[in-house]
Amino acid sequence: MDVSMRKIGVLYKKDFMDILKNVSISISCVIPVFFAVLYKYLFSELPMPEGYLLSLILALNLTMGAVMIPATSIAEEKEKHTLRTLMLSNVSGLEFCVSKLLVTSSFMLITNLLIFFIMSVKIAWLPAFIVITVVCAFPVIVLGAVVGLAARDQMTAGVYEIPLMLVFLLPTIFADLNKIAGIIADFTPCHAMVQIVSNLTTGELASTDTLLAAVVVIAWIIVAVAAFVALFRKKGVDN
Repeated sequence: MDVSMRKIGVLYKKDFMDILKNVSISISCVIPVFFAVLYKYLFSELPMPEGYLLSLILALNLTMGAVMIPATSIAEEKEKHTLRTLMLSNVSGLEFCVSKLLVTSSFMLITNLLIFFIMSVKIAWLPAFIVITVVCAFPVIVLGAVVGLAARDQMTAGVYEIPLMLVFLLPTIFADLNKIAGIIADFTPCHAMVQIVSNLTTGELASTDTLLAAVVVIAWIIVAVAAFVALFRKKGVDN
């Protein structure tokens, strides 16, 4: 299937503005930033590792934004029948999906950078931080797109999103408090990102834990892309 970068660029601008106008998506981006500000001023005096709160907020942002933005955005296009108009304008399904993935990655990067600077951690961590969060967010964003492809409308997408977000977020939050949660968390991309960022902030980035977390992320990338390709071939983008 031919992919036109010009069409993707036009779709990207459209999708970016559409997401800004969508209240539910905008809230999903604002909530992690709000908690970053809240935690910064409520818990900054507590004896915690420097990167702990940063990792906690990143986990919230990853499970909310990376899932909700592509899922809700794709479902909204279906619900409002704007997707069929795009198809009639000679826009391919692949171009449509690539645009959604790129826009979601952009919003995730923006919110992650806001969180990074709000938490006032070492600026020297920024380059590695960007690479880690972008790569670790990719499989979750693709799974969010899978939810959008499977959903009929925004309400259905919302129903599908919640279990996926909880499965990724809750084990990560309770990993240190419950043995079973810790075992489950070790196999989620959310906890893998938290582990790698934590290792970055403690100077242990080149460690076995980082390698194992990277393997988990790579495995999820393969699973997410395979699920996306399978559903895309079966249903396309307009079901």
